[in-house]
Amino acid sequence: MATTDPTNNALRLTVLTVVIVGLFLALFSRLWFLQILAGDRYSLAAEQNRVRTVVTEAPRGRILDAAGQELVGNRPALTISADRQVLLDGLGEPVDAGADRVLERLSTLLRLDRAEIIERLTSRRYSTFRPIPIAIDVAPEIVYAVREQQELFPGVVAESLPVRTYPQGQLGAHLVGRLGEISEAELDEEPYAGEYRPGEFVGRGGLEQVYEPDLRGDAGDRRLEVNRSNRVVGVLQDREPVPGGDLVTSIDLDLQAATERLLAEGILASRRNVHTESGRNLPSTAGSAVVLDADDGSVLALASYPTYDPREFVGGVSQRYWDEVNDEDNEQPLINRAIQAAYPPGSVFKTVTGATYMEAGRIGPNGTVNCRNSYELGGITFRNWNTANEGPMDLSTALMRSCDTYFYELAHAQWRVEQAQGEDVDEVLPQVARRFGFGRTLGVDLPGEAAGVVPSREWRREYWERARETYCELAETLPPGYGRDVNADLCVSGGTWRGGDAINSSIGQGDVQATPLQVAASYVAIANGGTLYQPLIGQRVVGPDGATVREIQPEVLGELGLDEAEMRAIRTGLERVVMDDRGTARGAFTRGRAFPLGEIPVAGKTGTAELKPLVPFAWFAGYAPADDPEIVVVVNVEQGGGGSQTAAPLARTIMEHYFGVTDADEAEFVEGDRINN
Repeated sequence: MATTDPTNNALRLTVLTVVIVGLFLALFSRLWFLQILAGDRYSLAAEQNRVRTVVTEAPRGRILDAAGQELVGNRPALTISADRQVLLDGLGEPVDAGADRVLERLSTLLRLDRAEIIERLTSRRYSTFRPIPIAIDVAPEIVYAVREQQELFPGVVAESLPVRTYPQGQLGAHLVGRLGEISEAELDEEPYAGEYRPGEFVGRGGLEQVYEPDLRGDAGDRRLEVNRSNRVVGVLQDREPVPGGDLVTSIDLDLQAATERLLAEGILASRRNVHTESGRNLPSTAGSAVVLDADDGSVLALASYPTYDPREFVGGVSQRYWDEVNDEDNEQPLINRAIQAAYPPGSVFKTVTGATYMEAGRIGPNGTVNCRNSYELGGITFRNWNTANEGPMDLSTALMRSCDTYFYELAHAQWRVEQAQGEDVDEVLPQVARRFGFGRTLGVDLPGEAAGVVPSREWRREYWERARETYCELAETLPPGYGRDVNADLCVSGGTWRGGDAINSSIGQGDVQATPLQVAASYVAIANGGTLYQPLIGQRVVGPDGATVREIQPEVLGELGLDEAEMRAIRTGLERVVMDDRGTARGAFTRGRAFPLGEIPVAGKTGTAELKPLVPFAWFAGYAPADDPEIVVVVNVEQGGGGSQTAAPLARTIMEHYFGVTDADEAEFVEGDRINN
């Protein structure tokens, strides 16, 4: 018969008591932790579970021309977006049955095929930073349906997104720029760190990028109270977004449209109708045109061809279009050739070298040099474009006839003087060129401005040190011939500044490189009497209330440093280039329907820059009226042949439109004289 052991019962009761007390202590400790130590945190979490914050993007400010016409506008668009990671797996399939049902509901609500929704969610044009827009410009009822029944649409967001509008189409694309989604790296960098959210769009290129802080505005937010089913039961706070400021520019919309049109049509016409000396059609692959105010250098029009369509970037660019505009066979239309591409300027640079040799004392404004058909140096023949010996001429005539040998002789004389100075050489050309705006950035309010190159002895040595290994390798690997011999010489002596380098630089060739904007700014300084200005597009920022927030004033970058006689020699020479019967641009302004030079005298300079084995690049830089300048026009055509042949006729059509001689709709490109200078 079983008996009960009092000792065992007492032990069981003791253990049970300890367990119960331990459980109560654990429960009490947990409650104490939740209520006391972690109370604030869990209260906040509870509040966050109850409150949803919806961010409302601020409309960006508009970009306007000088008369207030819209180049770029902005409007809000009701949008249905979805989180790709919530709905789809890495293969683009629904993550589960619930996600599959959400896709079906979206298809019904938006009247879109399910496959199309998935295609948009998996498109490479969007990153995973933010919900991906599925439908833009939806009806308010659709937004209301998604927000009121959020439990049926997990991962789906009904939002208002600002959408850029381009009333002028692709006009001014390189000026205004475009928008692009901020990258992960940029979120941690200045000026974006702490100010931007993942998925926001920021200015890419053009004025959109430079004036991002002015155009952006401040986002608003709405704090919504939701119940356990995620239904909205009230609005706790509603802070309206503050629109960005409007940017008023110096752009003349009519002139901008005419310049873009005339540049494109002229380039295409030159391909069809103009031929090289060998009889082949000119390639005329690309080009640019710059029109500046002759007084203060403000930008009236700026065109780069080929161009692109900024509308393709609204909401994110497609991979197809991105590949298209980055294809080298399409001449890279995203490049703003007016400021980002640097070329040998050719004879338009002779204004600089003429000023250089006057400052160095090699020649006076009225001094003469024999314009021979060639110049010999070290067994090398440097030829003039004209095979005839034209006799003695002063600077004015040398500019008018674009006599290369005039500048060769002065350059060689200056090189000998500088060589004799030894290590303490005082090189004049880089100093004067910098005063004219070359070899430096000018501070234009567009991103990516190139500084160009004005070579010096120091520059040559540094460049050679970087390139020497390549020279030596080519000297060993190239087959016997000219290329191998040249690289063998450069391998050993490429860091030496020679007389031939000085001669090439004197006519804007060799290693000299300049942007069309730099050339234009230098001619503004000549036209206005000697002041170099920072070329600007932005004029002022206007707030949402219409009040001016700030004025944007151009900076005076310096003076040319020419006295009255020196300036007169250069200006007279430029006038004679067009106005004199023997001027190299005369034919460009008199062929076909003659330009009214008697009423509107024009000053300018042709240029033909050689980049062998390519067809030469064509230049023209000029201003009008010559006696009271209003505008400066610079045209560059890549592989466009002679400057007098292609670039000068193009510049003429732009001037004709500006002065009301012939409207751009009626303009006709007429080939000028085939003078390779």
